[in-house]
Amino acid sequence: MAARTYRATHGPAMFKALFQEFMNLNARLNYSPSVSPAIGNGTTLGRLRTTVAATGRLAGINLSVASIDNLWDLSAQASLSAGQFKAFWLYVDGASAGSIAAGTVQTTAALALANLPALDDTKAVWGAYVAGPSTNFAAALAAQGTIHNGLPTGGTMDGTGRPESLILPVGLVNLLKA
Repeated sequence: MAARTYRATHGPAMFKALFQEFMNLNARLNYSPSVSPAIGNGTTLGRLRTTVAATGRLAGINLSVASIDNLWDLSAQASLSAGQFKAFWLYVDGASAGSIAAGTVQTTAALALANLPALDDTKAVWGAYVAGPSTNFAAALAAQGTIHNGLPTGGTMDGTGRPESLILPVGLVNLLKA
C-alpha cells in the first residue's frame, strides 16, 4: 500500500478515513490468514473446507490450521430464491474448529457482504462465502457463489450496512459505540 499524506486542514473526515485504514489493516494483520487457505467444496455436500494448510493470526497470536475437510457446515441454511444473495463469515477458532456467522438476504453480492454481522474477536476470519441466487445449500457450494479467502476487500465489515464502515472486532465496535 502506498503511503498517503494527510493534512491537518482536512478535518474530521480525513481523520476518520485514516482511522478506518488503520483498523482495516489491523484486522487483516491480527484476525485473518497470512497464507490463503484455498477454500473449496468439502467432500460432504453443503460444506466448505480448507484445501491447504494455512497460517494466520487470532488476536495477534499465531495460528496454524491444517487442511481440514468439511470445516464449515452451511447445509442447514435455507435455499435462496432468484435475485437473492447471502454472505457468511467463515471463522476458525484457536482450536482449529470452524464456525459461520450469517448475514441477511440481500439483492446484490456487495450488499450481502456489507451486511455481514460484526466480527467476533474470539475467532479469526479465514474467509467469506457469498451465496448467489438460487443457491441450494444441500449441494456443492463453490460453483453457486463466491469464495473470499481471508477478509474480503471493500464493503463494510461491522454489521452496520454503511459503506463507510470498518472491519472491526466486536469488542472494539462495542467500545466505539460506548
